[in-house]
Amino acid sequence: MRTAPKTLFTVCLFSFFWVYACGTGSDDNGQLEAAEYPCIDGKAKEIYPCKNVDLYAKLSPEKLLGERLNDVWGWRDEDSGREFAIVGLTDGLSFVDITDPVNPLVVGKLWESTAGSNASRTANEILESRSLMHDDGFKGASIWRDMKVYRNHVFVVSEESGHGMQVFSLDRLLDVNNSEMPVFFEHDALYMEFETAHNIAINEETGFAYAVGTREGENCTHGGMHMVDIREPLNPQFAGCYLDERGGGVIADGYIHDTQCVIYHGPDTRNNGEEICFSSSELKFLITDVSDKSAPATLSVTGYDGAAYSHQGWLTEDHRYFLMNDELDEIHNGHPTRTYIWNVEDLEDPELVGFHDHGTNAVSHNLFIRDNYVYQGNYLAGLRILRLADLANARLEETGYFDTTPGQVALEFGGVWSVYPWFSGNTVVASDIHNGLFILKNRGE
Repeated sequence: MRTAPKTLFTVCLFSFFWVYACGTGSDDNGQLEAAEYPCIDGKAKEIYPCKNVDLYAKLSPEKLLGERLNDVWGWRDEDSGREFAIVGLTDGLSFVDITDPVNPLVVGKLWESTAGSNASRTANEILESRSLMHDDGFKGASIWRDMKVYRNHVFVVSEESGHGMQVFSLDRLLDVNNSEMPVFFEHDALYMEFETAHNIAINEETGFAYAVGTREGENCTHGGMHMVDIREPLNPQFAGCYLDERGGGVIADGYIHDTQCVIYHGPDTRNNGEEICFSSSELKFLITDVSDKSAPATLSVTGYDGAAYSHQGWLTEDHRYFLMNDELDEIHNGHPTRTYIWNVEDLEDPELVGFHDHGTNAVSHNLFIRDNYVYQGNYLAGLRILRLADLANARLEETGYFDTTPGQVALEFGGVWSVYPWFSGNTVVASDIHNGLFILKNRGE
């Protein structure tokens, strides 16, 4: 999450029981049979407003060995079938085995790179350190942390000064047994060509990482894009910089807040097979050809009516449309939660075909597209699931939701930070800043 500068909003052990994938209670189609708290008459656990989304389990920040959550991602070990939620905290990451989503296991925690030698600290020492903490986390810690996965490694960036990019081998999680949980890890490699970054994207097809909003370090320090070759995950190599000052406009000219980079296979045949990045760049929508890392080329820089802070977006799987959220437009412009729909069939001239206004009054944050559905984490409106009904006319249809903050309706930065929808069995995870990790089941329409 990023806001304009003047609007920036100012551990403990428990019992674990080891559960293997064979204990998930799956039916023959691989769909998990029942959630612990189904959505009945519009409520789960008689607390959480919902529609077609059940609650498997919830883990508080304390159970996740942290104070406050931010982003969330996921990893599946293809050999064993085990699945893990990777949960961002103000001082590191928590790894949660959700193979049995009703009985999640907190396997351990990766300390942030600036925490020093903390892997050997005991849980009691962590609890004692709470006296050194502010309300928003450890002293000096950043509320922003982002991570993505490539070849069984997670790559982690933060806005904390001197952090760099951590690399951690997720295979290490597979060797942790129940008597050891939780294990406190340190990273396996640390890339320091940049020190701070707001976000990171990875193109798994090419093996390149794209850190954006980089502001400290040796290279690419003006808030644009820092490109890294991660084909050898534990030996990242600097690949190039990209900055177009026509983007940005709030934090800095050229600042990129978030991006998605793909091998393009959409209708614009001029660029098929090229590596293209679609960036939410504060007040602009930025499309860039990064095939040549030494000479990335801007294809288009496009503004839009009502722009307040272009935050993040995702391509449809056919690469015809890009759905975007603007984090500050609801606050500045006074309209309901809004999703913008761009036609990107011409990469040099993208067209904003319109927007979808939700039936909520909440700030939009992160969205991802799987199959024909968009999964959105919209702060105090929670998880929202919408079918891609008629994008040519900017039409989405809500099919499900789960509100993690019942009774709270406001244009504020609380509730769900992000979601991850690519687990098996229709499992979706949502990270709630103050309330923890929600493990959910999308029942579909």
